[in-house]
Amino acid sequence: MSSANPTVHTARNRLDEIVRQDTSTQQKATDALDLGIEYLGADFGYLAVTDEQFNYWEPIVSTEIPEGVPEHSPRELSTTYCRRTTEDDTQIALHDLPNQGFADDPGYQTFGCHCYLGTPLIVDGTQRGTVCFVSEEPRSRPFDDAELLFAELLARVLGDEFKCDRKEKKIRNQANLTTVLSRILRHNLRNNLTVIRGHAQAMADQLESELRSDLILKNVDKLIKLGDKARTLESVIDQTASREPTDIGALAARVVSTADDETPAASITVDASEGLTTPVRPNFERALKELLDNAVKHGGDSPTVAVEVEQTPTAVAVHVTDDGPGLPRQERDVLENEAETPLVHGSGLGLWIVHWIVTGHGGTVESTVTADGTRMTVSVPQATEPPADSMPTGQDRVPECTRARDQYRAAFEESNDAMVITDDDGRIIDANSTAADLYGATKEALLGQSVPELLPDDFDFDATWESFLANGTTRDTMTIVDGDRCERTVEYTGTANIVPGQHLFVSRDITDRVEQQSELRAKARATDDEPTGITIGDTSVSGNPLRHANERFCEQFGSDKFEVLGRNCRFPQDEEINAEALDRIRQSISNREPITETVRDYCEDGTEF
Repeated sequence: MSSANPTVHTARNRLDEIVRQDTSTQQKATDALDLGIEYLGADFGYLAVTDEQFNYWEPIVSTEIPEGVPEHSPRELSTTYCRRTTEDDTQIALHDLPNQGFADDPGYQTFGCHCYLGTPLIVDGTQRGTVCFVSEEPRSRPFDDAELLFAELLARVLGDEFKCDRKEKKIRNQANLTTVLSRILRHNLRNNLTVIRGHAQAMADQLESELRSDLILKNVDKLIKLGDKARTLESVIDQTASREPTDIGALAARVVSTADDETPAASITVDASEGLTTPVRPNFERALKELLDNAVKHGGDSPTVAVEVEQTPTAVAVHVTDDGPGLPRQERDVLENEAETPLVHGSGLGLWIVHWIVTGHGGTVESTVTADGTRMTVSVPQATEPPADSMPTGQDRVPECTRARDQYRAAFEESNDAMVITDDDGRIIDANSTAADLYGATKEALLGQSVPELLPDDFDFDATWESFLANGTTRDTMTIVDGDRCERTVEYTGTANIVPGQHLFVSRDITDRVEQQSELRAKARATDDEPTGITIGDTSVSGNPLRHANERFCEQFGSDKFEVLGRNCRFPQDEEINAEALDRIRQSISNREPITETVRDYCEDGTEF
């Protein structure tokens, strides 16, 4: 590092100034990388998105690249230096790759740079990529502690910035959508329905057709009531009001008393002990009212509803039970999945209001449907201290240890990953059923077998084993030979001396995934420069997550790949999407047939496209 480079104190102060400046996250990342190459004496720096599962690497922010260095288009992660940072989930510092034994490294073969410092980029507790500084020539000395700590600080700061940026976008978009929804319901929907109601009433008076007029007016009144309820959403989702200690039993009794007056045909009882007090916001009363209204509405002409308030070890629970036909499946799906989708949505806003209020208190909403009716339960936490005499004694801990041992054994046997335990000589002393399936042998046949017998003939087991015992851990991808003498690609991790002299290996067959990765990379390269927005979804995984989105799609949606990858392809759509079109799309995917459909999407800011 030359004398012209800033000191670590100066560099940290400048990094703090960059974070505080009123610019975009992209600009802050660029400025921070420029500062990093100045302080570290590197040639260039970049922030890359990585996906270890799909072997994907793409820089999304970079400094000016020196002449002669390859452009950073999307590449296979396995051909980059960043794979080491991603695999080990730790900082990697190499000041002279060829002389440090990395002349054959795929990253060196691809880029030819002699110096690399890579640090994991953590966003919302998850590794999303790497922050790297690279030089074409080797350094005269290794990176010192101050430089390594500064690189970690820079990566952590950028991770926090992307986290804040994502949250701000989410809050801003939610606010925009709420405002739009409120405006539509307040002005357009209610006013138009009022006009429709007036004309319908006039037509009914002229035609003297009470049957049809009653049906029209009843449905119009339901929509007007729905609009009025939706207008309260902004106040319902506001969680800024302070919590006050409240007698939940007395609150439930007050809500029941009001419901009795409004619905005299209903039979409503309440059972609540005194003193069940917990801090809640004023809107919790609204949640109880919505639950009671829902029970009465679905209970027929003379509904019977029972309200019970009880204390559990950690919460106060309110049960509302009715004798109606039962909560519809789509309503239960909404509560269980905590989200509406284009194909699964509730018929109203009442249960959504309950959900928002209760979860805003850190509580839960559950439904139980039987032949006798529906039981809705909301629970809100109650801060309590366990009594001193409830602590387990030494004698009680013996069966606890036995249960723990049994649980660990069950986890070993039932794991979806192949697990084997070896001795110091690499001989298998225990294996689970998944390992037997992977290696094409029975568990009994595996026991006593030497690990090298499962490996290809050209694998240098002795050197690998010696390194593993010395380092204590290992992680890699390799080829094995199963019982049918077929080669399988597996990724594995090893932990030495889980107990003295015994070593655990956990393996997973990734043969199919490797083939999928190769296919995905080929498709991604073919779409990157297309002028049309293109995404690639993974139908083999629940939720059909997006694995690739080209730049044009990100521009259309108004976001970056952090926001897009991993989400369902329907995320830009609302609940009014044409269900028949979705069915046709789903059927075409199932039949592996092309299809063209037109649907309405929304950008991050709520505008249509």
